Amino acid sequence: MRIKTFIQSNKKFIMTFIIVMAALIIIPLFVHREFALNVLTLCGIWSIMGLGWNIIGGYAGQVSNGHALFYAIGAYTGALSLKWYGISPWISMWFGVAISVVLAFLIGLPLLRLRGHYFAIATMAIVECGRIIFTNWEFVGGATGVSFNNSELPSWYTMQFPGKHPIYYISLFFVALVIILSRVLEGSKFGYYCRAIKANQESAQSSGVNAARYKRMAYMLSAAVVSIGGSLYAQYIQYIDPVTLLPLSNSMLIVLVCVMGGIGTIWGPVIGAFVMIFINEYSRSLFARFSGLNMVIYGILVVFIVLFLPKGVISIPDGIKTWMVKRKKRAETMANEEG
Repeated sequence: MRIKTFIQSNKKFIMTFIIVMAALIIIPLFVHREFALNVLTLCGIWSIMGLGWNIIGGYAGQVSNGHALFYAIGAYTGALSLKWYGISPWISMWFGVAISVVLAFLIGLPLLRLRGHYFAIATMAIVECGRIIFTNWEFVGGATGVSFNNSELPSWYTMQFPGKHPIYYISLFFVALVIILSRVLEGSKFGYYCRAIKANQESAQSSGVNAARYKRMAYMLSAAVVSIGGSLYAQYIQYIDPVTLLPLSNSMLIVLVCVMGGIGTIWGPVIGAFVMIFINEYSRSLFARFSGLNMVIYGILVVFIVLFLPKGVISIPDGIKTWMVKRKKRAETMANEEG
């Protein structure tokens, strides 16, 4: 009955979902360049992480700059489970989810008492601590990292394929699941409470909302989703190290994916991931001689978004519609004045 009610009340979303997923399924069939397939796969993985961050940052309004930690936990758990014990990533990714949820709970207890830029700075400190720990922890490979290619077990067991199409479709499957989860959360009591906290925490608490509890739940759920993205990334690259997974730029990119697309929306992180990753990968390829140029482009884009598209790329159609309505009204006013 609930599924029937959900379908009836979300017809527009379901239609959009089907069209977008169908397009994303078909596009790779016509793309044969390895680099283009690599970019599409990364777009899928970063969409998952953007959607995960959106739960805490977009709905609950807590801007975390340390989600690269959960990304790394998912990656390390999947990699080491396969390398040491031969456990399939299909199973080990849920170990990473469990570890991320527990860690998010423990971290969230003190950190979520902070607000605004204090919380943002504290999460940056946490991920930097994580980078130092993983760099000096020889048990998990230290600064050298971990290589875990396994050609003895079946590809579908290890999630390590000779081509890029399978991992792309696996990441797309998880993107679809997280999009549906986001839609369910958005229309649930949890979603309404999170948005109330984001709008005005004091007012929400005065209305009976346990702000600490719901922020903690949002943080834990967000960490779980980002961890899945990290696990998929590890199996795709088949090599991980702290420099790749835990620089502050990764945490910033997770946030920028949502800012670019549209914070607090379902499709915003997906749009933002495709825009940001395309720009990142192609700019790095085209301007390989100029190290760090992609970060300069990020900065320019952020300034542009803040100044001209504060609600993200997803707001462009509404902006065009508003502009056309205003233009029409202005034309009608001028015609009436002339008449």
